[in-house]
Amino acid sequence: MKSIIFTLTLFISVTSYAQKINQEDLYTIWLLDKYSDEEEYYLPPKKEVGDSLAFKQDMTYTAVFEGKKSNGTWLLNTNGKYIELLSDQGEREKLYIHFLSNKSMVVTYDTDEFRIWEVHYVSRVIEGE
Repeated sequence: MKSIIFTLTLFISVTSYAQKINQEDLYTIWLLDKYSDEEEYYLPPKKEVGDSLAFKQDMTYTAVFEGKKSNGTWLLNTNGKYIELLSDQGEREKLYIHFLSNKSMVVTYDTDEFRIWEVHYVSRVIEGE
């Protein structure tokens, strides 16, 4: 009997942690806040201060990475919990969502360079919305 109760409790805990991604939470400007690994948080290097992502309802985005601006289109895959960016230059990038609210987003970029880092963004309200 105890093992059944334990199993049910474990199942409820695991399923309640699975976050449903709400696309409307993405429609804002996301400012790079920090990086983290399994042990601690890190501030972005000087060249990345001011980096941002802006997702618009028309499925276009504007990004600033290391001070360089880029534009393109994006899509949200809610089953895989990732955002796919397609730049106007034809480059693709995936961002796996670990956490999303209207104020905070934590992602992992699907590149060798960033795969071990979680990237933390904070939202900024878009003027006029």
